[in-house]
Amino acid sequence: MGEELLKEVPKLKEWPHFSGEGEYDHMEFIRGIDMIKEDFELPDRLVTARFNTLFTKSSHRWYIKLRQAHGHQSWTWWKTQIINKWANDAWRFEVETAFESAKFNADKDKALPWFCQQKDRLTALYPDMSEFMIHGKILRQCGGDLEHAVKSRTTEQSSAEDIINILEEVTTRTKIGSSRVNLKTRFNTPWKDSVDKNPKENSNNQYKSADTVRKCHIC
Repeated sequence: MGEELLKEVPKLKEWPHFSGEGEYDHMEFIRGIDMIKEDFELPDRLVTARFNTLFTKSSHRWYIKLRQAHGHQSWTWWKTQIINKWANDAWRFEVETAFESAKFNADKDKALPWFCQQKDRLTALYPDMSEFMIHGKILRQCGGDLEHAVKSRTTEQSSAEDIINILEEVTTRTKIGSSRVNLKTRFNTPWKDSVDKNPKENSNNQYKSADTVRKCHIC
């Protein structure tokens, strides 16, 4: 590793940090460290020496215990420990629940942050899942009409950026996926339509009309 390259290594605050709390993504943390290590050709000791700061909150206590028990270890060893510890059933259940609960609502959700957060959740849960499968699962969270509208404008080769742009365009121009459209349609239904949809009421109206024009056939 050259001295010039070493000078360009990001400051400690710019490295990914990991708490192990909430809706965490341990794989994103690992990928972030991998990228810095590769880009700046860092040896393991320069990476692991930063762990006392990069691990925070619950994960810091976990790190201290392992560090005291096993001493200096390679970055590969630490990656294995991170996955074994943090990819547990409780974490998986929490992330899956968060994903399923986050239905897209055009009235309150912005396409970009919503889509990216959903993709991060699936990538953490299923690191080997294809982009096409991930995008399909995300779009199912949009609801039938909106899902169909977006899918009809995309292909298997569409990128996340393509899908986000289409999602924004569809919700902005057509208002599909907006609950306000449904309410507007409901409360602005013409009186005639509402009568036509009530067979019983229509029948009564017909009898009333017949009474008013009844003719006498005796006189």
